[in-house]
Amino acid sequence: FSGFDAKNPVAQALIAPIKATRLNLQYNVFPISLAAPQRARQPGFERLLDHPARYLCDLSGQFPVESFRQAKAFLAEAARGITVRDVRHLELTAMADALLASLPIEADAEPVDAGVLWEAQAGVVDVLHKARQRQVCGVLLDDACYRMRHLRQRVDTCQQLFVLCARHAVLHPHHASALLVQQLVVPRNIRGQENPLHAAMAKLHEPGRRAINQCTATVQRAVVWRHMLSAQDALVASLKQSATEQMLADHLSLEGFDYVAAMYELSRTLATLALLPSNVDPLAPGGDMVDAVTGVGLWDQAVSLGQKFLNQIASDDTSPLHLMLWPECDLQTACAPYVVPVSDDKNRGDGRFRATELARFETQPAPDPINQVTLDATTLANLLAGDSLQNFFLINNGKATTAALVGIFENLQSASDGAANAVDKASQALASTKGNVNSAPANVRSANDRLAQMQERLGANAHKINVNRQGRGVQQLRSMMPEHFGAAFLIQRNQVTPQHYVFGLEDLPGRESLPRTRYGQYLRADGTPFGDIAAPPPSSNRLPKGDNLVLVIPRGHKTAQVVGDMNRTLKKAREAAGAVGDAEMGHIRAKSGLSEAIEGLDAEKNKAAYRVLGSTPFCLAVLMLEVWNVSSEVSAWEQTVREKGVVRTGVGILGASLDLVIALEALAIKLAGQQSSISAARITLFTISSKKAAIFFGEALARKITEKITGRLIGFFVSSWILSTVNMIDAWQAWQWNDGAMYGYLMLSMGGVAGSLGALFGAATKLLGLTALGWTALLLITVGAGLVIVMSSTPLESWLANGPFGEPHSIDRYLQDPAEAFYRLTSLLAGISITIEKNPVYEQHATFNTRADTPHAIRSADTIIRLQSRLPGLIGRLDSLSIQAECRQCRITEITSNQGVPYRAESEIGERPETPKAQRLHPDALELFFTTKISQISSTGSRRYFYKWAIRAQFILTRGREEHYFPAPSVKDSTQYSQNWATPDFEKFNQPFWADEVTHGASSGD
Repeated sequence: FSGFDAKNPVAQALIAPIKATRLNLQYNVFPISLAAPQRARQPGFERLLDHPARYLCDLSGQFPVESFRQAKAFLAEAARGITVRDVRHLELTAMADALLASLPIEADAEPVDAGVLWEAQAGVVDVLHKARQRQVCGVLLDDACYRMRHLRQRVDTCQQLFVLCARHAVLHPHHASALLVQQLVVPRNIRGQENPLHAAMAKLHEPGRRAINQCTATVQRAVVWRHMLSAQDALVASLKQSATEQMLADHLSLEGFDYVAAMYELSRTLATLALLPSNVDPLAPGGDMVDAVTGVGLWDQAVSLGQKFLNQIASDDTSPLHLMLWPECDLQTACAPYVVPVSDDKNRGDGRFRATELARFETQPAPDPINQVTLDATTLANLLAGDSLQNFFLINNGKATTAALVGIFENLQSASDGAANAVDKASQALASTKGNVNSAPANVRSANDRLAQMQERLGANAHKINVNRQGRGVQQLRSMMPEHFGAAFLIQRNQVTPQHYVFGLEDLPGRESLPRTRYGQYLRADGTPFGDIAAPPPSSNRLPKGDNLVLVIPRGHKTAQVVGDMNRTLKKAREAAGAVGDAEMGHIRAKSGLSEAIEGLDAEKNKAAYRVLGSTPFCLAVLMLEVWNVSSEVSAWEQTVREKGVVRTGVGILGASLDLVIALEALAIKLAGQQSSISAARITLFTISSKKAAIFFGEALARKITEKITGRLIGFFVSSWILSTVNMIDAWQAWQWNDGAMYGYLMLSMGGVAGSLGALFGAATKLLGLTALGWTALLLITVGAGLVIVMSSTPLESWLANGPFGEPHSIDRYLQDPAEAFYRLTSLLAGISITIEKNPVYEQHATFNTRADTPHAIRSADTIIRLQSRLPGLIGRLDSLSIQAECRQCRITEITSNQGVPYRAESEIGERPETPKAQRLHPDALELFFTTKISQISSTGSRRYFYKWAIRAQFILTRGREEHYFPAPSVKDSTQYSQNWATPDFEKFNQPFWADEVTHGASSGD
C-alpha cells in the first residue's frame, strides 16, 4: 500500500476493494510472496517520515535523498508564491530541515547540519528473500503503539514547521503589509459575512498576489495546516479502536517508573488533540488563512474531532480511557482533605489509574536514562535530566521526578479544559445566534446599557465551571502528590477562614499597584476619577461570592508557603514593572494630552473668494456647477498641488475661473438684455475671411468656419483647450497610478478638443442650438465624467495597485518603502471617525448628588464628541497609542432679510480650544464631554447665532523608537510628517495628519 494516495479522487474510487484486501490480510494468513520487497525496519527514522512505507520499500537507499530534493523543490516553488498542487510525497521533516537550513542562524543557537539525516543509505537486499524461498506464510499485526507515536510525532513536526514558516516570512521586508492584506482584504468572507474590502483585490494581478503569498509563507503553511488536521483526525480514529485501548491498558499496567513514563506519554499525546492549527500558527491570529492566488481558504472548525473526542472521554466516567487517566471522584470527596489509601492500588492489567503507584515517585530523584528499558521511560528520563520540564515550583523543592507528575496533571487538565471550553463556546455561539435573531429589534441601547449587560453576563458566566471536571482534576493532583497537595480541597467561597490559603487569590499584585487603563469609566480631563460618586467596585467584586467553590490549603502547609513565596516574588516584579509603566504613561499623558491654546493663523487667508460667492443674495441653477468647480479647485489647492503638481493645479483653477466668467456673462445677458453694457464681450473683435480660411481648411470647412470672432468666443475656445489639457494631464497621472479613470479623462480631453473645434466651426448646421461637434463634445464630456466617477480607484485599490504588491512607477516610489507602505495601509484600514452627538444622560438642571451613578460633570454636559479608530485591533503590539485633540466652538451668524429669509451666513471659530468637562476611554474610542452654547437671536431679530464644533484630532502610534501620525496623507500624496504639521489648521479640512469632523465623519470613517 506504499503507493496509495488517499487524497486522489481516482484512488478513492478503489478504496472498497483495497479495504477488502486489507481485511483479508488482517484476518487470514497470507503467503509472504504477496508482500512487497522491503528493507529492515527502522522505527526511530520511520517516525520522522510521513510516508514510512515508501522508505521501507526503497531498497536502493535513495529515498532520503529524493525526499530532501522534493522538499527543497517545493520550498523553491512556494517561495515564489505559487501554489504547489502535487504534495503527495512531500516529507514535512525534510521540509523543516531544508527550511531551517535556509534561515539565518539565531544568536543563541548552535549550527546544525540539517542534511545529514537525508543522505543516501546503503542499498540492501529484500529482508524477506529467504522467507519467500521457503514459501512461508505470515499474519498481519497492527502496531497501535507505533501508530500513535508516529502520528503524535507528525503533529509535533507541524508545530515546529509553523514556527519556521513564521521566521521565514518575517524576513521579507513587506511582511507586515502582506499579513494585513491577507487577513482583511484577501478573504471573500470574514466570520460568515461578506468582506467589502475583497473587491479591491481586482486591482492586484497575479504577480502581486504571489508576492502576498510569498511574504506570508501561505503556500507552506497551508500544506502544514492540512497535514496537521489529517494527522489529528487519524490519531483520533486510532484512539477509538479497541486494539489501541488494549495497547494503552497494557502500557499502563507496567510497574514503577515505566508506568509513570507511559502515563506521561499518553498525556502528551492527548494534549496534541486539543490544539487547533491556528493555536500554533503565529501568522493566523484570526483562525483562518486564504491563498491570495487561488482564493482557497482554511478555517478552524468550531470544535475539532480531537476536541470532541477529548470532551467525550472526560465526560464519560465509564469510558476505558477515562478510567485509565483519572481517579474516581465525586464532589463530596473533592471538598474534603485527601485521605491516603492504606493499601496500594492493585494492578489488574486493565490500565486503570493507580494513584499510589504514581505517588511513590513524588519525592524520588530522576532515574538514570541508561538503565531504562522501555522507550517511554528512556524519553522521560532524558527530559527530566534536562531543563525542559523544570519550573519555578520544582526549583524550590529540588525534586526532578515531581516534574513528570506535574506534567501529567497539566497536560490532561489543559487538554480536557480546552476541549470542554471549545464545545461550550460552540454551544453558546449557536444559542447566541438564535437569541440575536429573536432580539434584533431591541438592539438599540445606550453605551451604558451595553456595558452593564456585558458585566452581568461576565459575572453570570464566571461560576459556570464544570465542578465535576475540576474536582476530578483536584483529586488526580492530590492522589499523585499527596505530600504536596494532599491537604488541598474545595470549599465554598463564603466559608473561607484566615486559616485557609486560597490558591490564585492571595499574594498577587493588587489592582492599585498595577498599571491600569480605566475603560468605560468616567474621568476628569486630566485622567483622574471623579470624587462626587463612589468608585466602581473591582472586577473581582462583581463575581458571585456565595456558593462558588475555591481551592484552599491550610495556611501553615509547606506548599502554601512555597506558593506564597513564589507569588510574592512575582508581585514585587510586577509592581516594579508597574512603577516604570506609570512613569512612562505619565510622560505620554503629558505629551499627548489635550493641546493648550494655539495662536490662530491669518484669518483673512483665502477668504475673499468665498465671501464674494457666499454674499450673493440669489442662487441660480445655471451657475451651480461653475461655482462648485471654482470652490473645489481653490479648497483643494494644497492637496492637488501635493498630488498633481503646481502646473496642473494652476491650469485647473484658470480653466474653472474662465468657465465661471463665461457662465456669468451668459446669465447677465439673459437678465439684462443685449443692449446692456455687459454685452461688450459679444462685440466682434475681428473677422476671418472665408477665402483665406479655405487655404488652410479647404472649401468645405471654410464655409462652416465662424467668421465673426468675439471675446466670448475666444474665451470659450481657450476654456475648451484648457479642459483638454487638464484632463490629458490627469489621464497621464491616472496611467501612472494604474487608475481606470484614465479612460474617462481621455474622453473628457477629447470632449474639450471637440468643444473648441465646435466653437471654431460655428457656422455648421445646428440641431437644437448645437453643431455636430458641439453634440460630440457634450456626449464625450458626459460619458467621460461618468467613467471617471465609476472607474476611479478607491484609496485601498490605489495602494494595492501601486504599493509593494502592485506595478510601481517612478511617481509612487515612496510606497515601495516597507515602513511607509505599512503606515499608509494601516491608515487606510484604521477607520478613524469623529462623531458629535447628544449626551443621553444630560440633565438641563443637573445638581450634585453623591448617590447618583453618573458624575455631575457628565450629567451637565449636553454634547459627546467621540474619536474612534481601529488602530488597537489592527496592530497587536503597541507601545502606546495617544490622541491629541483640539475642540473649538464655531459661531454661525445667520443674517436674515426683513421678511425673515436668511440670505447670508458667516462663520467664526474660537481662538482657543475648549477643555472637556469629562472623558471616557474605550478600547477603540475616546469620548469627550462638552457643553455647547445655546443658540441666540439678536434684539433686532436680523441675526441668529448658532454654535457647532470644529474638531481636529491626531492619533499618535508609538512602536519602539518610531512614531506614526494618523490619519496619514492620501495614497497619492507623498508628504512626510514634519513639525510644520504639528499644529492643526482650523481654516481647512482634509489636512494631512489631522482628522476633522467633516472629512472623517462617522459615515466616511467606515
